Amino acid sequence: MDAVACDGLILCMAVSEHVENAGVHSGDATLLTPPQDINEETLAKITAITRAVAGALEVTGPMNMQLIAKDNVLKVIECNVRVSRSFPFVSKTLDHNFVAMATQVIIGEKVEPVDVLGGCGKVGCKVPQFSFSRLAGG
Repeated sequence: MDAVACDGLILCMAVSEHVENAGVHSGDATLLTPPQDINEETLAKITAITRAVAGALEVTGPMNMQLIAKDNVLKVIECNVRVSRSFPFVSKTLDHNFVAMATQVIIGEKVEPVDVLGGCGKVGCKVPQFSFSRLAGG
């Protein structure tokens, strides 16, 4: 989950679905956004958890959270109050610049919330690029 908040209120958020099982680092994972295989109940829980965490931490700016979902039971395994590597991916795929919005919020500009969670008619897939050919003996 990637989001931008102001004083703990979510202004925009995106949910990306890992194709691999839990345990693969998000930087090395294949991601889909908007999610293609997350049911509405789980997505609603992700949204509620995101709002609760942003509010409790009084986030102003970017945030990223990793969650594990199984049978609609969710666990937060990581929360970062910073831009993640998936911010550019969700920005491009959802046609909304999360980084620009986070910057505006941080410098104190008034920013209106936008709902991009459902996407804009396209699905993005991010796959890792490993530089094995650069390693000695590779």
